[in-house]
Amino acid sequence: MQEVKKETLALTKYFMSLPHPAKTTFMIAAVSFLFGVLFSIVRSKALGPFEILASGVGGVFLLAFPALLSSLGLFLMRRKAIFRRSVFLGLLTVLLYGGFYLAAFALTPIWPAAANMVFVGFGMSFVLWYFMLFLAFDFRKTAFLFATMQLVLFAVFFLAGGYGVTANLQDMLVKVYLASFVFLTALYALFYVISAPMKKNLGVSSMDALSMFLSQWLYGEKDLEEAFEGIGEEVETLVWMGSFEGSKNRCYFVVPYIHFGPFGNLGGSEFTWQIADALTHEGERQKRDVFVFHGMATHDFNPVSSDEIHNVVGACKRAIRKLRPKNAKMAFSTCRMGTVHASAFHIDDAAFLSYSRAPRTTEDVNFGLGLALMEKAKKHVANACVVDEHNAETGDISSVEVGSPIGFEMLDATGKIFASEKKQAKYLFGCASGNIGLDTVGRNGIKLALFKQGKVMNAIVLADSNGIVPAFRDDIVELLSHLGTEAGCVCRGEIMTTDTHQINAVRGVLNPLGTEHRGDVMILIRNLFKQAVSKLEEVKFSSAEERFRIKVFGTGQSAEISSTINAVVAVLRLALPIILIASALLLIWALGKI
Repeated sequence: MQEVKKETLALTKYFMSLPHPAKTTFMIAAVSFLFGVLFSIVRSKALGPFEILASGVGGVFLLAFPALLSSLGLFLMRRKAIFRRSVFLGLLTVLLYGGFYLAAFALTPIWPAAANMVFVGFGMSFVLWYFMLFLAFDFRKTAFLFATMQLVLFAVFFLAGGYGVTANLQDMLVKVYLASFVFLTALYALFYVISAPMKKNLGVSSMDALSMFLSQWLYGEKDLEEAFEGIGEEVETLVWMGSFEGSKNRCYFVVPYIHFGPFGNLGGSEFTWQIADALTHEGERQKRDVFVFHGMATHDFNPVSSDEIHNVVGACKRAIRKLRPKNAKMAFSTCRMGTVHASAFHIDDAAFLSYSRAPRTTEDVNFGLGLALMEKAKKHVANACVVDEHNAETGDISSVEVGSPIGFEMLDATGKIFASEKKQAKYLFGCASGNIGLDTVGRNGIKLALFKQGKVMNAIVLADSNGIVPAFRDDIVELLSHLGTEAGCVCRGEIMTTDTHQINAVRGVLNPLGTEHRGDVMILIRNLFKQAVSKLEEVKFSSAEERFRIKVFGTGQSAEISSTINAVVAVLRLALPIILIASALLLIWALGKI
């Protein structure tokens, strides 16, 4: 099943950032000029310097003018069609028309029927515009109108340039519309066939699903949540709250057992900062630092809708009402079992446990296994939470499920860590928060908490990121040790991430912290460390957990979605070329009979 997920994530390689409109416009002109020269060459025209220039200008007239007029018209009449995207669509159209014009001119002397390849180009360009406008631009009602607009413009310039095979515009448009109808019918039939598995499994057609997916990716719209709600199921889960109260520090540790996905602004992808924002001033005038950790949950626990945030925040506030902060002592312990490294902050009669396999990846941990870890910890404390540190992104897509050997390593580590823990003692606490404008950091920024006992510090850095590059994690751990030395202490630090999926946008789904601007992140952590050191003080502590219900994707649904998408793509890869080639040959034959 992990291979299915890997294949699905690999689909993001087809997304790319578009060039600046000025660069695209230049490319349209340059490609059109080149096509004009090639048209003259294949039509056996002698080319001197003047003829090359004239042929190139003719190509610009034939291709660039209608392409730019089509793109500009689309943008002016529908401002939602950002000019960067509409002019890039114009470039694709130039390449398509130019390729078929060139094939027709080159092959007609040896195969007279090839002259009708011009109309194949018109038909394919029409369906390109229609489906791009329908799917990517989300123009459900006007896609046909704008596709027809570019069709007419290219036909007019084709005739005006003296390239026309027919005597007048009316005859040419009949053939153009026939070609468009053939390709449109063929592709609609194809989409009807491939919609069957999508409709059966997800309750939505493949065209609608693809359109909703692209509208979210490009415009941030949430139509996909309607499909998610149709396949989701209600579950009961937990949130754990820890409170640190002092004169300088007001801090919540929040561990909700949900997954912050699937991507962008859908479902629970933005819950990390939304939870923090909702609790920042909860019951206080003074602003709080809110650390939202990655609880043990997989993609099956992705909320189906962003509206589910109210259930999470409501549970957090109910847990807050249970808190009774008081003076407490702490013991910090670590251990390693196999590939798993576990850490535990045992404060009063509560424990905050976290697990990592860095530099190996674990991705996500099954909620059932998380419950087993909590229950094992509760043999030693009254209240416990377990956190997936999610601090090694290697590109390997995996999860820790019930029965996994890694899960047993986690269970063994939990027992060992309490068996070997030190005696509790007084401690000082300090925390700080900051934001940084990077694509790899979400809106909840980077936070740092310090626990100091004598000359020993334990530091937690929490980044609102989708994992971290292992080598960069090592750099940060080393930095924390160095900063501790500067402060006259021995500092043992660890960085964790929230695994937020809000940053999973056009650049793809694997964009961990450390892939860019490492120096800026290190500077921010250094500043946060200094702030936290200046705020070190004795604090009162309390913790509580609360159950709540929330609608999530449900068991196996993420895998079902992944396998369905892969099935559709697999069919398209095979069927689409066959359908297009067969339609083109049928069209050339039919036009030859007219």
